[in-house]
Amino acid sequence: MEYLDLSPYEYARFPLALRCIGWLGREHGVQGSGEPPVTAAELTRLKTASQRLGSVMLGVHECEFCPEESAYQGTGEFRYYLRNGESYSAPMMVLHYVEAHAYRPPLVFREGLTETGDLPWDVRAQRLSDILLDASEGFDFRCQAVIDLANWPDARAVDALDRAAAAEELADIVGEEIHRSRELVISRLKR
Repeated sequence: MEYLDLSPYEYARFPLALRCIGWLGREHGVQGSGEPPVTAAELTRLKTASQRLGSVMLGVHECEFCPEESAYQGTGEFRYYLRNGESYSAPMMVLHYVEAHAYRPPLVFREGLTETGDLPWDVRAQRLSDILLDASEGFDFRCQAVIDLANWPDARAVDALDRAAAAEELADIVGEEIHRSRELVISRLKR
């Protein structure tokens, strides 16, 4: 799939509004040529922010810019929740695009990554928590909430994940992810 940078995310259903970055393909080429080159510090911040892979699908996508016989492959998405309230989705291949093909993510996104510190609990975190704990919500949304709630180091995230672990349906299918998210939140709370 290919989307213009900063366009609304439409690849899959997701419970929060996201904007696209790095969904590259042949139609639009390697976007961002008008942006300043990515610095080493920006690349480090991007890699650090790319911790949890979500929306992993069956099959892989091959890089359309690599030689066919050695094309880089990937699946899944990184979602970036910035302190300024913005939320972005990028394919897992975004790091490859930056390093191998000189992709330059939008400056507004890169500047948002410079705002350091833990994310404060906000409407995005509360929405994910509510979805996770609502058995009437779609299972796909609840599974994504398990992964993405780990972005907020807050006791409310731990509580929601503990309660999700007690839900047999969720624990049977995504119990390992619940545990990973919970441990990540707790480790960040201890800092």
